[in-house]
Amino acid sequence: MADFKTSLEKTLLTAFADVTAYLPENDTTSLAIAEQINKAMIYPLESGGKRVRPWIVCLMAEACGTSARHPAVLSTAAALELVHTYSLVHDDLPCMDNDDFRRGKPTTHKVFGEANALLVGDALLTQAFAVLAQLADHGADARTALRCVEILSRNAGQRGMIAGQWLDLSQTNTTTNISWDMLKTIHNLKTGALLGCAFSLGLLVGCSLEPLGKFKTLTQKQLDELLMHAESAGQTAGLAFQIVDDVLDVTQNSILLGKTAGKDEQQNKLTAVKVLGLENATKRAEELTKQALNDIEFLHTKLANLSGVSVSSGSFQPIYDFVSGLFMRTS
Repeated sequence: MADFKTSLEKTLLTAFADVTAYLPENDTTSLAIAEQINKAMIYPLESGGKRVRPWIVCLMAEACGTSARHPAVLSTAAALELVHTYSLVHDDLPCMDNDDFRRGKPTTHKVFGEANALLVGDALLTQAFAVLAQLADHGADARTALRCVEILSRNAGQRGMIAGQWLDLSQTNTTTNISWDMLKTIHNLKTGALLGCAFSLGLLVGCSLEPLGKFKTLTQKQLDELLMHAESAGQTAGLAFQIVDDVLDVTQNSILLGKTAGKDEQQNKLTAVKVLGLENATKRAEELTKQALNDIEFLHTKLANLSGVSVSSGSFQPIYDFVSGLFMRTS
């Protein structure tokens, strides 16, 4: 994990060009502003984080036989993390969740101002697709790069994360009793979409880059079926992940969380704890984690059956262990 994070951080930090290189050398005012732009773009990326989504991309790619250190795998993982980081920068803004801390550090808008934080988020999102567009430079074929762009844009856009955020905001401070089905829909879109995206992107680049050609016989229809199952497994894991976050918000302090604890209750946010109660929310997270593990086992079997290639259980063990660990955060 440590080696992976080092490689990922390097990929993330090289995703942005030095703005000063595009300005006149003798324009000191513009150069000073450019330096601030450079710092602002890197700031939310350098604040660390669990890197859950890119790690899943790499684990899934490795399960399919491709090294997590393959440049195309790291670039795909970095693109997803850029989108996730942009969403956090925007979520923290006063017009959204209005949070002063993220990962134990002042949020981007607290350091650089609200308008500039908005621009930082925009830049992170835009650069994610530039990174994917360059996958062909790292050994992926153009078709795979295009498919990665489609998968990420769909899950991050109005059919995924944006819709989830919109629904979440619409339910904040409401006096109407919210059903579990509504909450599930919000979490599936807001959090589950990018988790599902991580599973499907990892499987796609893993099967496409696998050096021994084990999965080259997969037809487009078969690959689409595998991607559907991968996304479903990720959606379930994402739902469990978000419920655990809801539980941690009321059971952990700000230092352990790295962000303001108890903020959900203060803002009357819609959470699993609010809808189900603490005990039932914890139980539901455990049930969903088990379901996600079953989904991953099904995906493993499906990959072997469709490809006609033996896929060892050991290759999928790291992804099993990682998803199991998502629930263990509550203990």
